[in-house]
Amino acid sequence: MNDYDIQLEVDKQREQIIYKANQIIQKARYQLSLREMKIMQYLFSKVKPNDNKETWYTFSIKDFCMVCGIDYKSGQNYENVKKLTKGLRDKSLWVMQADGSEVTVGWLGKVYINKGSGKIKIKFDEDMSQYINGLMNNYTQYTFLNILPMKSAYSVRLYELLKSYSFTKQHTFQIEELKKKLQCEHYERFGNFRQKVLEVATEEINLYTDINVSWEPAKYGTKVMQVIFHISEKSPIDKSVAANEAYAEIEDKRKKK
Repeated sequence: MNDYDIQLEVDKQREQIIYKANQIIQKARYQLSLREMKIMQYLFSKVKPNDNKETWYTFSIKDFCMVCGIDYKSGQNYENVKKLTKGLRDKSLWVMQADGSEVTVGWLGKVYINKGSGKIKIKFDEDMSQYINGLMNNYTQYTFLNILPMKSAYSVRLYELLKSYSFTKQHTFQIEELKKKLQCEHYERFGNFRQKVLEVATEEINLYTDINVSWEPAKYGTKVMQVIFHISEKSPIDKSVAANEAYAEIEDKRKKK
């Protein structure tokens, strides 16, 4: 395969669509690093309509690195991916149920990795299946490329949340509720939360994704209690511009490695 065909395949993988049940987007609490989030999104992008909880997904470390804009010639990639996938195998998330109870769901069920072949074989946790397989309604879809160039884990999480509510054009979060969903409750002062989370995330969402978002605080007395988000779908031209920005950022990051 020549360089042109390789790049076409890489771009095709970057533009794969991710499908997730709204429940796991809107009703989940979890804390993952940015790299862990991108590995999970990469895996979610490989799910096909007829897959089920018994489906295995096999990919090479080289392919993963190329799709994500990582220097695949680095001698640390095998150990890094091994460490990251084990960490994901050991972690879980809380998902709110209809009756108000919460249940833990694992990210990955099993991971095999072969240093000789450079291949990884992964199966999702069986409880994850209901949120990614056979979805007929109440789900959100977006391309892997939309989140790939992001530098903040808050940007990825907020994008998913707002994308899932985009049909409403507007959504209001209680401040403490939003902090809990984004796992950034340590930003107690609104000024820090605004600067470190909201401003960074909305800038990246507007630059790289298929939606535009803006927000405004809602005060009760002198205290900010809510954040009101305004969400709109970008035009086809603006989506193309955003995709070009995403590709440029990925390539720039790769060159700096």
